[in-house]
Amino acid sequence: MSQNPIDQPAFVSQRPVMHTQIIPITGIPQPNMYITQLNPVFVQHISRHQGQEIAIMTTAGKVEGVLAGVAVDHVQLNLKDRAIHIRISQIIYFEGPLASYR
Repeated sequence: MSQNPIDQPAFVSQRPVMHTQIIPITGIPQPNMYITQLNPVFVQHISRHQGQEIAIMTTAGKVEGVLAGVAVDHVQLNLKDRAIHIRISQIIYFEGPLASYR
């Protein structure tokens, strides 16, 4: 069965978005519309902690690990034996090392 690329947003906050193609997995339903809320200041703040040990409080509870990546709609947190992807909309707050915001 042929797989088609997943449609990604062409614009975020009325600005064109650069992205790479995502290929869907057979048998997993795919949305026909992709909408995400963008919190640019929060994304910028959490991005400063990439590669550092942080704790993220989500609507489901607290998780701790190394922040491996930050995207427009989610973050990747590496734990000892796996990686988890957390939607930014589900994050209540995060704790990390002190950072300067000059």
